[in-house]
Amino acid sequence: MNFVVGLVVGLIVGWLIEWIIDWLFWRRRNRTLRDRLVEAEAQVGELAARLAEAPTGPARVVVKEVVKEIVKEKDRLERIRGIGPVFARRFQEAGVHTFAELAAMAPEHAREIVAVENWQAVDPASWIAQASEFAHGSSEESDGSHRQ
Repeated sequence: MNFVVGLVVGLIVGWLIEWIIDWLFWRRRNRTLRDRLVEAEAQVGELAARLAEAPTGPARVVVKEVVKEIVKEKDRLERIRGIGPVFARRFQEAGVHTFAELAAMAPEHAREIVAVENWQAVDPASWIAQASEFAHGSSEESDGSHRQ
């Protein structure tokens, strides 16, 4: 009878250990998953209610600001004999982007913009004359071969 009692006690102890492991690991995880599922279902219900409250019909676009500045096409100021990449960049930084803008400028102002050093021999009047020609389309040079 010792064998039968030992077998029954072993089965009961094994069943209790399996029950404890199941309770501690598997059921706890399932409870966490169930809680998360309940939260997700609540969020879905909330989003469905918000969607039902949303206006139906075509979407409206409300424009709050109107862009007033029209983007101008920039001219390659390097096409002007005597203006290289550095001077062209200085003109761009000063807001001079087109031949017409340069043609309307006084030579002294052009000299100030490019910050000419004393040792540099530049002729802003010539730049303005060339810019005027380019602005009016009378010169067809477009290869950019006349750089400083």
